[in-house]
Amino acid sequence: MYVTNLKLVNFRNYKDLELEIDKGVNVFFGNNAAGKTNILEAVYMSAITKSYRTGKESEVINFKENYSNIFVDYVDKIGRKIKIQIYIDKDSKKKIKEDNIDIKRVSDFIGKYNVVIFSPESLDIIKGSPKNRRKFIDMLLSQLSKSYLLKLQEYNKILNIKNNMLKNEDKGLDNDYLDILDEKIAEYISYIVKERKSIIDKINIYAKRIQKDLTDNLEEINIKYISEFLDLDIKEIYNLLKKNRYLDILKKTSNKGIQRDDIEVKINNIDVKVYGSQGQNRTALLTLKLTELEILKDEKEDTPILLLDDVLSELDNNRIDYLLKYIENYQTIITTTEIESLKHLNNISFYKILDGRVEKIKNK
Repeated sequence: MYVTNLKLVNFRNYKDLELEIDKGVNVFFGNNAAGKTNILEAVYMSAITKSYRTGKESEVINFKENYSNIFVDYVDKIGRKIKIQIYIDKDSKKKIKEDNIDIKRVSDFIGKYNVVIFSPESLDIIKGSPKNRRKFIDMLLSQLSKSYLLKLQEYNKILNIKNNMLKNEDKGLDNDYLDILDEKIAEYISYIVKERKSIIDKINIYAKRIQKDLTDNLEEINIKYISEFLDLDIKEIYNLLKKNRYLDILKKTSNKGIQRDDIEVKINNIDVKVYGSQGQNRTALLTLKLTELEILKDEKEDTPILLLDDVLSELDNNRIDYLLKYIENYQTIITTTEIESLKHLNNISFYKILDGRVEKIKNK
């Protein structure tokens, strides 16, 4: 698949922008704060429906306006031309359309076409909290499986109901209802843990090869899923939840659940999050992102769109050379402040950005 056109209305600093996107490598360059990253954010939102930069979606709307529109045309793996529209207003009301047909549920849309984003913020996957690593795994699984996304959404919904009950326990607790909630939670935990473990096993296969290629066989990466629910059946999970109910009531929140799980990343048996060098952190992240790309390509039998947000400055020359050779096989959208290291690439187009204006200056 590949994007052919992008139109933005009242999106960030773009009042009205229309672009043709080429099938190969597309490089958007300009000074900082010129609007380069906004292009990537829009493409990402057109696939995932959420921004990777902010949790408050109304922030993408131009500050002088009340709404924003993203229009993307893409070609799918069998050659169909498909139109996507994402509408957001100041109240964070969002509408999604595919070929002018309303999409009622996000779960019916995610995975239609796939993107992989590599940005400076992505380093939080390695160095940040467990929540960032779970989000990385959950987003990959959600693009691969609608069932996973639905069950994850249901788990979070039921967990929220349970936590609200615990917060208001002074009004009285219905233990029979808590039993019902924990039964459902146990079912979802069993499914989600198995899916997470399975995808981690696949990630390891791809990541070990990529990490060795990146480091001339000097480093071996190992990714491990950490959960106290591994190898437990539904009944055992339910019993564990019920055993800890007294603590839930005491702390007024659920103390057991997949929201506590983590993913451990080691290089040469060293925990990168704790002891890894800056270079190892960046290499591990690059490995994870390229692994994500490869898994989506193989599982979906289609090529995702690769988004690189000002990451060339984050990598050393060897990693840059590896990445640049790699991206020639994919539609890639890059933002950068300099273009000299990119000029030798084949099938590349350059777009200069200045104060909300985009000019295509080179195409070879």
